[in-house]
Amino acid sequence: MPKIVDKRKVSKRGAVVLYGSGSSAGQYFYRELIPGTKSYRTRRIEGVSSMDEAVDQAFEVATELRAEPDLSFVTGAAGQSQSQGGLGRPQRSYQSIEVVSRKPRSQPVDIAVKSWIAAEIDKVEAGLLNRKTVEAKERKFRLHVVPYLASKGVTMTAQIDSFTFNEYPIYRSTATPLVRRQEIMLIKEWCRNYLVKHRYLDSTLYLDDLFLPKTVIRDTDLMKNPAITPEDWKTIIDFVRDEWRKRPLHQENQSGWIFRNIFWHYLLFAKNTGMSPEEVLKLKWKQIEIIDEGRVNSKAERVKWEVAYVRTIRAKTQQAREIPANQARELQRWKAWLEQWIKDNQAKDLVITKDSYVFGDPRRYWKPFSYKHYGEVWRDIRNELKDKLSGHRFSPHPYTLYSMRSSFIEDQLMKGIPVMEVAQMAGHSIVETQKTYARLNLRRKGAELTLPELGKKLLQAKKIDLFNNE
Repeated sequence: MPKIVDKRKVSKRGAVVLYGSGSSAGQYFYRELIPGTKSYRTRRIEGVSSMDEAVDQAFEVATELRAEPDLSFVTGAAGQSQSQGGLGRPQRSYQSIEVVSRKPRSQPVDIAVKSWIAAEIDKVEAGLLNRKTVEAKERKFRLHVVPYLASKGVTMTAQIDSFTFNEYPIYRSTATPLVRRQEIMLIKEWCRNYLVKHRYLDSTLYLDDLFLPKTVIRDTDLMKNPAITPEDWKTIIDFVRDEWRKRPLHQENQSGWIFRNIFWHYLLFAKNTGMSPEEVLKLKWKQIEIIDEGRVNSKAERVKWEVAYVRTIRAKTQQAREIPANQARELQRWKAWLEQWIKDNQAKDLVITKDSYVFGDPRRYWKPFSYKHYGEVWRDIRNELKDKLSGHRFSPHPYTLYSMRSSFIEDQLMKGIPVMEVAQMAGHSIVETQKTYARLNLRRKGAELTLPELGKKLLQAKKIDLFNNE
């Protein structure tokens, strides 16, 4: 009899047990006492790695077990009931009936993926997941995972074995290491939450360390959105404000004049708030409050100092935060520009309200341009300036729209703002912010670390006693 090392009761006569010896060592089983006997019916709980997970699955396993035929009565070979002396009522056997494993079922891969995505959409409707997250999962499986399995001849889930995904990193060699790791994690999620759960994949196969390939991530891989250096930022923003923004004015129909003004103010706002591109595009005027904090100059005179406070919720983490930003002047200038455009174009039915998008297109009743369009424009500008940009000293990657966010974080840290406050303003992980700080801190201490020795002879420190003047 295997040794039980852990046990948790889940019903009047049922319990989850963890065996510590024999062929079942390290595995979780649901065990139920057969009424009127001292025997148990047991079944292994598939796809779990802890007692809590096993307890969660116990009810389902118990239901399946009770639905099976009752084999607790032992009958003879000829169908005669056995009893003491061959007569009387049949006696129950004291032999335990163990069902340790069942052959996994099979389902077409495309159906298994669609069923999993459908379950994820149910979580979206329940408010447990973001819709864009599920759409990204579906897109990655449709474009990469399913075609890969088809290239390996795997069309049914029962064909998945320990070697199926070994060559996935080679298949996706054109993707970055971070993207490959994300896709492998999605494959793992699909296997755990759908295939193993519905017995389309053996749990022992899923738990094998070699089932899914590992992806090595270097520090430089994590810096795919490098912060923009002060020199490069000046080059970019001067070019956008002056030459690039004003090009449409030399065209007959001035096509692009509105968007280029939007894009200029978008860049200024994104870099000075640390908000993600998606947050900025969804920003409404009601989320902004401008307050004159005021300062007193050397002449004891009060000087106006206006600060824009921006309230936002980051979609990725659902973290609400308020960001103080030196963008009051720019926001007022942008609103005045829009009001002048409305006046010049006699768009009397167009009004800027608190619910209007800050960076919306007035010709489309404040509907924002797509993130894709912003990305395409940014890449065009970056390519036009490529010979003038130095790039980030720690990253080989080009600047992206998310580089505005990275620039905000680095700028604040270089000013000496505490890591905790920077993480709160950015809605960022404190651990990740700390990594950025550790990298930058050496630059801040550069002068101190490289100071030359002022003399070769080391002087002995002398203690001063405040109470003894002798």
